[in-house]
Amino acid sequence: MIGPRARSGLAAAAAVTSLLAVTACHPMLAAESTAPPGRSARLDAVNGFWGVKSYRLELSQGVALAVSCTYGGPCEKLVATSDDTAIAELRAASLQALRPAGYMGNQQPASAVVVVGKAPGSTTIRLRSKDGDRDVRVTVVPPPTPPAVTTVAR
Repeated sequence: MIGPRARSGLAAAAAVTSLLAVTACHPMLAAESTAPPGRSARLDAVNGFWGVKSYRLELSQGVALAVSCTYGGPCEKLVATSDDTAIAELRAASLQALRPAGYMGNQQPASAVVVVGKAPGSTTIRLRSKDGDRDVRVTVVPPPTPPAVTTVAR
């Protein structure tokens, strides 16, 4: 017979186990390209208590950033959508890189998308794959203003 304390301890252990299972089933994202000088393209992980909670992406208008998806190897059947394609547009990517798939050493092409900053604003991109899902908060910033031209009097 299990007492009330043992039951509450078992319930707590089951809750922690299910929480670990839920947080452990998300793929990891990585930036695969850089921005040109003077522009921004930055993918940051937002960490929580159990590891990476989400991602945020800052991108200059007119800049494209390749983002790869892995989960013990390249993500399978990756599909990406944008909540607002006027702000951030997505394209399927084919990177010239092979990545280890699993622990046996087989290699597969990297699974990636390209995010293009179209107009200043914020939106969310949603990455869905057989291996799990990720939502990324995207902020597109305006390009820097060119310096003012000064004239010299003679």
